[in-house]
Amino acid sequence: MSSLPFSAPPWPVPASAKLTSSTISVPDGEIERLKTLLKLSPIPSANIWNSRDDGAFGLPRKTLTELVEYWANGYDWKKWEATLNSIPQLDITVTDDDAKDYKINSLALFSKNPAAVPILFLHSWPGSVVEYLPILQKLKSEYDPESLPYHIIVPHHIGFGFSDAPPLDKPFTHIDNARLMSKMMHSLGFGKTGYMTQGGDLGGWTAPVIANIDPACKLVHMSMLNISPPPGEDVEEGIKAGKYTPDEIAAFGRMANFQKKETAFIQLDGTKPATAGYIFGSNPIALLAWIGDKMHRWSDETPSKDLTLTNIALYWFTGCYPTSIYLHLTVLEDHELMMNAWKTLKVPLGHSAFKKELVTAPERWIQQTEQVKWYRMHDKGGHFAALEEPDALWKDVEDFIGAFWEK
Repeated sequence: MSSLPFSAPPWPVPASAKLTSSTISVPDGEIERLKTLLKLSPIPSANIWNSRDDGAFGLPRKTLTELVEYWANGYDWKKWEATLNSIPQLDITVTDDDAKDYKINSLALFSKNPAAVPILFLHSWPGSVVEYLPILQKLKSEYDPESLPYHIIVPHHIGFGFSDAPPLDKPFTHIDNARLMSKMMHSLGFGKTGYMTQGGDLGGWTAPVIANIDPACKLVHMSMLNISPPPGEDVEEGIKAGKYTPDEIAAFGRMANFQKKETAFIQLDGTKPATAGYIFGSNPIALLAWIGDKMHRWSDETPSKDLTLTNIALYWFTGCYPTSIYLHLTVLEDHELMMNAWKTLKVPLGHSAFKKELVTAPERWIQQTEQVKWYRMHDKGGHFAALEEPDALWKDVEDFIGAFWEK
């Protein structure tokens, strides 16, 4: 295993798991190939839609041009590769119920503290482990392996990053991913101690599935929660009657706008995943325009150029976009299956509500759910909460653990 601090799992790992340390090392030739493609691929001429500064119809051409120029001539992948490699990484093989093996790649900080609480952080779409890099760096700087009160595991989902791709012979959903993540946590020994899961978007939809199938998962925390109006609630009448705050009314407007104007990715990825894979998996400018649009539109404050490009570069260098979009077929065909596993939770659910998240519910609705035992409202932050507001999210996770983890 790696000689980096925090790299030693606290429990013996079965030989069948084939646990190995891992580092990212993109060949120089692949970096140069990317730069060549960026320079040779034309950006379409200005038109009425791509010239708009508000990005309502896609990433503005001016923004895209600046990002492409920076990616080709200013951005330093090797610097960010070294940053990612400063966090211990591991590859672990998990055998599924059908005897098929899958490699899961994770960033991890393991503690030597016998009371450390294991936390499985699960990234979003179109995110990656980069979302949790600020939290990992924060913990690495504030603790040493002896004092860290947590074990932190941040995997790439199956079909993302450096984890294995889904199978070729059958569909693969977040439920399959949840099962494999649970098996991974048991291979790492956390079936003995229990663990908690945290995520938003895809990660948040996967986290409660894990708790529903694995008694060792003791807590779930979600930063995006699809809560329907209480029975008999007429939202429009409630707005007229003054039952909702201005912020809650604005949130209703954002959700309505998202459903009307921001779901092209679900339609494309969910109906023509092969075509979407060809388009965004073969051209880095197309990939940048597509994912960059989401990172700009769905964030409260736009992430830095470097963080935006590092996230997108992981998709490019691993070639994972075509398999990262399997979830959208599930969203399109069975919305309830994808998003509502939290409704059957038997363990405490914590929720952080960030003001500019795509889906937010009024505080009164949150209070009326049976499952949400702890929540906190935030006056800023968007879809990529771990990346945008790492300190706030981490404090919420710690406070939730402090309130509900049974020692």
